Amino acid sequence: MSARRTAVAVAVLGLSLATALPSHAQPGHGKGHAYGRDKHGAASNPCVGDPREIKTLTYGVKGQTAQALYALPSGTPKGIVVFDHGYGHTMYSWSAHIARTAATLGVIAIAPDYRGQVDSPAAKPGGLPSSRGWQVAEGAADSIAAVQLFDGLCGHNGSNVVYGVSMGGNTSGLVVASKPKDAKGKPLFDYWVAVEPAVNVTETYQGARALAGVNEFAAHAQADIEKEMGGSFESQPSVYADRTVVNRTQDIAASGIKGVVIAHGVVDGLVTHDESRQLQALLRAQSIPVDMAAFLTHSKNSEAGTTLDGYAPVPHDSPFAGHASETSTTQDVGVAGFAALANLYKGHAPDCTETLYDGTVDAELYSVTTHQGC
Repeated sequence: MSARRTAVAVAVLGLSLATALPSHAQPGHGKGHAYGRDKHGAASNPCVGDPREIKTLTYGVKGQTAQALYALPSGTPKGIVVFDHGYGHTMYSWSAHIARTAATLGVIAIAPDYRGQVDSPAAKPGGLPSSRGWQVAEGAADSIAAVQLFDGLCGHNGSNVVYGVSMGGNTSGLVVASKPKDAKGKPLFDYWVAVEPAVNVTETYQGARALAGVNEFAAHAQADIEKEMGGSFESQPSVYADRTVVNRTQDIAASGIKGVVIAHGVVDGLVTHDESRQLQALLRAQSIPVDMAAFLTHSKNSEAGTTLDGYAPVPHDSPFAGHASETSTTQDVGVAGFAALANLYKGHAPDCTETLYDGTVDAELYSVTTHQGC
């Protein structure tokens, strides 16, 4: 082992890692063991384990304490995936997802919280905690630091992927735009998966502000975005500009990312579909391969999610595929994100495929691979 790898290993093994998690954070209710030692006291492999054992990582970022959940694959890791959660969620929303991802894809799967977010306990026993805060810059730094820790220990083998959902699209976009490096000085991330991503936070903020007087959720989003940016758009335009991902596509191109996959509902009621289209066009202009999956209506096995027509005063079952809950394993848009992630580890790199899905006929209306910009 090189001196650098040895130093990193010692540093990480010295971190405080807790494994006494709530039952909802432990698939199969299995209990983990202290990091660095197995139950018999023997030294354990920090890169391999039981994917069902969700562990907690506590680590330092910029002089503060960050926290994440992670799961290890049962064999040599094929890469690292970091999941960036959306607004109102915490790392616990991703417990089942990281366990499944580590088990099925053979990767180290990580779900960080964001420094500065304010968590609230679950509303009912067995439920998931919620959070307040649009801590996307902090979340980006936390995501990078967590992946770099495991990269230093386990190496950059296979592909590293940053996966962001909703507000996590803002976080994960800033991750890539930061142009992080691995232990060998090469790009830390190979691919970015963006699911219903809030990649134009300026637009999201203006929409939330317009609805704040009649919608509590929008009012909270406005307040939390202003807290993150240090004030309103009028008072901090440069900060909003810097943290608006669609303004950072040159940085994303310079990061060394190999490709991007986007999935978004056309009638999304929380993050408008046009934000993904902006990102797609601007990234392709930078010659970055982007696959785009758009969903018009939802299939019979999928819930609608949050849709624009859902705000209508007349109760109805929406036929559209809207904003997926990130805890769902059945909503079409969310399922597409996980399928795209799996395809990356099957060797299917983005090739500028454009797909539109119609759930009412449970089929693709069209799918075209253009190779333009690829």
